[in-house]
Parts: sequence; C-alpha cells; structure tokens
Amino acid sequence: MTTRSPVSIGARIALVVLGLLIALWLLVQLRSIVVLLLIALTLATGIHPLVEWLHARALPPGGWHFPRWLAILTTVFAIVAAVLGLGYFIGAKAWQEGVQIWGDIPAYVDGWSDRLAILRKKFPQLPSGQELGSAAQDELDRVAHYLGETTSAVLGLLGVIGSALTVLVLVFYMLLERTKLCAAYLSLIPPAHQPRLREVTADALLTMGGWLRGQAILVLAMSTIIAAAMAVLGLPHPLLLGMVGGVGELIPMVGPIAAGLIAVPLAFLTMPLWVGIAVAVFFVVLSIVEANVIVPKIMQANVDLPPFFTVVAVLAGATLAGVIGALLALPLAAALHVYLRRLVVPTIQKR
Repeated sequence: MTTRSPVSIGARIALVVLGLLIALWLLVQLRSIVVLLLIALTLATGIHPLVEWLHARALPPGGWHFPRWLAILTTVFAIVAAVLGLGYFIGAKAWQEGVQIWGDIPAYVDGWSDRLAILRKKFPQLPSGQELGSAAQDELDRVAHYLGETTSAVLGLLGVIGSALTVLVLVFYMLLERTKLCAAYLSLIPPAHQPRLREVTADALLTMGGWLRGQAILVLAMSTIIAAAMAVLGLPHPLLLGMVGGVGELIPMVGPIAAGLIAVPLAFLTMPLWVGIAVAVFFVVLSIVEANVIVPKIMQANVDLPPFFTVVAVLAGATLAGVIGALLALPLAAALHVYLRRLVVPTIQKR
C-alpha cells in the first residue's frame, strides 16, 4: 500500500484552496450574471410542472400533442401576460385611489389639527402639530430614500427590459434542454454516485419550484387579510391597502410594513382615535405573526424548509444582497437543505 508524502498532500490541499479562491473570485466578478441565472433557475423549476402537464395533453384527446418547445412558449407567454395584466390592473387601481387620497389630504390634516388641539388641552405633554409634521416628513424622507434605493437596485439588476428578456430566454432553454443540462451536471460526478445524486437533485429542483407556489399563496393571503381587516375597521380604500400589502409580500416580510405605512396615518387622519390605535396595533401584531408563523408555515408546507431556517435564510439573504438576496434566499436555502439532509448528513453519520 502506497503512502502519500506530506509534500504531496500539502500540494493537493494548496490546489484545492486555490481553486476555491478562484471560484469565489469569479462569482464576485460575475455576480450579476449569477443572479440572473439563479432567478431563471428558480422560475424554470416553478413552471416546469405546468410545461409537463401541457406537453402531455392531446388535442383532441388521443390526437395531436404539444411539442415541448411550444408547450414552453405557451406557458411562459401565458404567465407573462397574466403578470402584466395583473400589474396593469393593480397599478391603475392604485393610481386612481392614490390620487383621491392625495386630494383629500388637506381636509384630513385640518380635521386632525382640530383633534390634536383638543387633546393637547387635556394632555399638554403631547407634541404639537408642527412637531408631528416635522417627524412625519422625516419618516417620509426615509421611506422615499429606501424605496428609491430598492427601485434602483431592482431596475439596475434587471436592466429594465433587456435583462428581463434575458431571464425569459434562459428559462426557455433551461426547460427545453433540462435533460441535457442535468446530464452535463452529473457527468462531473463519479458514475457510482450519479444515480443517488440524480434523485437528490430532482428533489432539490422540485423543492425550489415550490417556492413560487408558496409565494403566490403568501401574496393572496396577505392581500385578503389586510383588505378584510381594513374593511371591518371602516378605513377608506381597503382594496388598495390589501393590494399594497400583497405586492409588498413579494419581498419577504415587507407586506405588512408597506401597507401599514399608508394605513396607520390614514386611520389617524380620517377615523376616530381608537380606530387609529387599533390599526396600528393590528399591523404590529400582523408583522410579528407573519414573520414568525405565516411565512415559516406556508414555506414549510411548499418548500419543505423548517420555520427556523426560513427566518434565518431571509435575514441572511437580505443582509448579503438586499432585496434580491431576500427574494432568492428561500429557494436556494430549500435546495441546499435537501442536499444537506439527503447527502451530507448521511455521509457524516456513516463516517
């Protein structure tokens, strides 16, 4: 039996470390392309079941089948059309009701100034209307700055239309060449381990696809909860507030905050004091419940990711890459969890 010399072992370790450093350097240099690839991979795994379902259909029954390329194009086109149509509807409705709210602000402020003057007679320690206005302006400036940075980050990443089309092209080819891409990936692995890795990779991709389903459920759930609660409390424009919360939920755990930034001031300006307090308490409680119960449970059911790892993944993704990191954290964490649970942990236990 031959033994390797310390020099040989040291050289191998040095080469491995050097290879890892080069790989990390390339990831940093090509991070924009890597992010686009991850977005395309997540979308492709999410719509793959729809493509397979359409590809298996016959028109009429027992007759002509959709070619795979046509099934992919039809599915992608239908999803893009649905997203654009929904975006147009939400945008038009938000603009219409937003203009109405903006026009009513002077009347709201006058009414609130009268209420505040009465309250200050009873409670002199309350801040004046000027102080509240200055504080509100500061908060609005912070929110505008955050939204500006977020919008710039999203637009900069997607490159508006160009990168969005790039993602769609990548999705098309990932779905069309799915078998060949998997075979190329498995060819890097010793043949003895390929069957096991093929099975685990299929489960990981299926889990990543569940993220889209979970995200759709979250958007619908938060929109319904917020709109229903605002309607019960009597706030104007409950549908708009629900849509803001739902769209905000595309970024994990931002939905209640986005809706609350509009609903709470609107409640204090237009409704009795107790309603304003109730709305503020509702959004505080909803934020806590959403972050610790709703998101983890829904993602556990659709992505098979334990609640603890869901919260940690979102926080880590947001810290590392901001909004985009928070969006991609869950599908990537879900795939990594499958590999760890099915491959790494059993190997460690055996050894």
